[in-house]
Amino acid sequence: MKYLKISSILAAIALICAVLIAAMDMLTSPVIAKNDEQTEYDTIVSIFNSYDSSNSEEVSGPYSSDYIEKIIIARDNNKNDLGKVYTVSGKNAYGTIKLMVAIKDNQVYQVEFLENGQSFASTVEGHVTSNYPSSEKDSIEIWFKSDSSSYAGTLNNDELANIDVSCGATYGAKLVKELVTAALNDAKGGN
Repeated sequence: MKYLKISSILAAIALICAVLIAAMDMLTSPVIAKNDEQTEYDTIVSIFNSYDSSNSEEVSGPYSSDYIEKIIIARDNNKNDLGKVYTVSGKNAYGTIKLMVAIKDNQVYQVEFLENGQSFASTVEGHVTSNYPSSEKDSIEIWFKSDSSSYAGTLNNDELANIDVSCGATYGAKLVKELVTAALNDAKGGN
């Protein structure tokens, strides 16, 4: 009888906790989704200053890679194409990485983090800032497999392929390279 009473109390506590968790999820999910949308919009505007969401369009899937979550053809208020913006995401044993990759003229124009859940987050972010065009700086320092050089502009397939991913967070750097390559390959026709 004593164990039945304790079990009933624990079951009631578990039920109350489950209801409270479900209620909090219902309350916070729309806020989180709205914040994510705003973050994505702000990131696109930081990439393409003249971005106009009302003239841009989202490309419906299926996409050429499982890494690709969303593709937006970015346009300005005169309906001129600015480029494609890819939201790409991947996961490895160290966490999730979600990037926004802008492709312009079939080259990587800019790479921005939306989420970095890697255990070596600062090392991965430092690697991306050093090796990919981003809002952090105008010129990037590409660490090729044999040497390093300072570079201003965009990355093509050959330059992207030669980026050295050996760093303090090699698996995260490899994942970033795979995500950026998936976006670039899709922009070039799914090669």
